Amino acid sequence: MKLDLGAAAVSAHWIGAHALIAIGDGRVAIASPDVEPRFVAAHDGAILSTALHPNGARVLTGGDDGKLCAIAPDGAVSELANYKGKWIHQLAASSASGLIVAAIGKDAIVLQNGAETHRFTHPSSIGGLALEQKGRRLAVAHYGGVTLRYALAADDKGVALNWKGSHLSVTLAPDASYVITAMQENELHGWRLPDKTDLRMSGYAAKTRSFSWDKRGRWLATSGADRAVIWPFSGKGPQGREAIQLAPRQALVTRVAFHPSEERLAIGYADGAVLVAQPANQSHFEIAPPGGAPINALAWEAQGARLAFADDAGYGAIVSA
Repeated sequence: MKLDLGAAAVSAHWIGAHALIAIGDGRVAIASPDVEPRFVAAHDGAILSTALHPNGARVLTGGDDGKLCAIAPDGAVSELANYKGKWIHQLAASSASGLIVAAIGKDAIVLQNGAETHRFTHPSSIGGLALEQKGRRLAVAHYGGVTLRYALAADDKGVALNWKGSHLSVTLAPDASYVITAMQENELHGWRLPDKTDLRMSGYAAKTRSFSWDKRGRWLATSGADRAVIWPFSGKGPQGREAIQLAPRQALVTRVAFHPSEERLAIGYADGAVLVAQPANQSHFEIAPPGGAPINALAWEAQGARLAFADDAGYGAIVSA
């Protein structure tokens, strides 16, 4: 099923049989196979960030209008908070702890049961947020490194993971044993916990904008090269080990998404192509041909039978994969 969104896609999330695709102009498209999508207005401006709500039944959106909203598959829009005049540029949420964390400037604002409980202030603007699988440890990327905290503890002073430079995004391994950031210098930096051993992963042609862990946390797929780069995290992690490089093309990878239950990786490219690859044998097949704009949104449904994707020009599809 093809989709015409009318503006650039931001991200995609599945709730049951529905794909909810956030659009840069403030709308959210609600699509399902063989049914024309419906559109709901969520923000008076651009959607800057999204996450799946902790209850799994709604999608969270943060906008440049200061609103934090939750959108349901039936089109209902609920305003959870309004920080007027502020940009909500990062979101993270956890079904395990029920927490939502929103980034506004230097502040990571923690919400529980839909209400703000406390906030953590950092030395510079937040580049990225991530919660580990249990939803208790929070990683915040900023200039000079990452601050780790127990998100529920309002008085937690944080543990500093220092590395000079701008850290633009962050991801935590599912078991919280590794923290990985994307740097301004087209490389990744990481720390193995609890000993804080530094890891450096380089060789990228562009900044990494998309991370995806496999279901067991053994592999981390990344964008930013002319192929998907997958780093090993079993044992002592990627230090001194080669990355797997999948599906090379004459276009940069812009989005990656591991299958929810199988070792298959969906890969979106800057030329609009979408492929699915298997790290085990490094085979791949094409889901969508090139010829479009960069893929911005890419997501598997929970059962892994379908894939939703959309690009910077506002076109996309839901396909069986």
